Amino acid sequence: MTATLNRRPGTPGRPGTPGAANATARAIVLPLCAILLLVLAGLAIAASPAVTAGDLAVIQAIETARTPLLDAVALTDSVVFAPVGALVIVAAVSAFAWFGLRRPGAAFAFAALALLPWLGSTVVKDIVRRPRPLSAALPHHVLTDTGFSFPSGHTSFAVALGLALLIVFGRGRLRRPLLAFAVVVPLLTAFSRVYLGVHNPSDVLASLVYATAAVLLVLALLRRFAPAPVAAAVAVRASRTGGS
Repeated sequence: MTATLNRRPGTPGRPGTPGAANATARAIVLPLCAILLLVLAGLAIAASPAVTAGDLAVIQAIETARTPLLDAVALTDSVVFAPVGALVIVAAVSAFAWFGLRRPGAAFAFAALALLPWLGSTVVKDIVRRPRPLSAALPHHVLTDTGFSFPSGHTSFAVALGLALLIVFGRGRLRRPLLAFAVVVPLLTAFSRVYLGVHNPSDVLASLVYATAAVLLVLALLRRFAPAPVAAAVAVRASRTGGS
């Protein structure tokens, strides 16, 4: 099969050109700016009693819709996307990519895309230092958690996991189910964290934005600076012409 790149010399997509350098710079700077803006927004939210009161009212309203089934789903999600569960998931997928698919570059790329944004969320938490919702104001809350609240680490990992799977393995018949996973699972996790009373709605909304920007940042860095096998695993696939 003959492959041809549908690009002209000197266009932004061609490596080594000024256009390519500018595109790379934008791919790094834009998500980095989004993350910095989100940190500033987090500091403002943490200092706002009005936002905290609004968040608490939403959690209290959600508490009235509690059911045993929702309790079970939310608690299961909490365990699966907790730190131990997250590490097990990443290790299992990376091992399968390395030893099963014999794609070590894909294994490394997946682990970086899934783990680095999640770890970065802990840094943002330590900067913003927003307390979790008050348990005393939530008499029917399902779970008690410790640490800071903004952003949600569970939600950040769910976003990073879904996007990492889609970026690295989302080819052919896997694309649609992985796309659905990347949309549904983070939203379910975001809802479950509020439902359990361990995060504010603004925490999980911020997590969706933060983790998406962080994945895009890691993706741009991998494409620009990672060794060839890793960069190839996350490279933009060129359009192809010709027959096989």
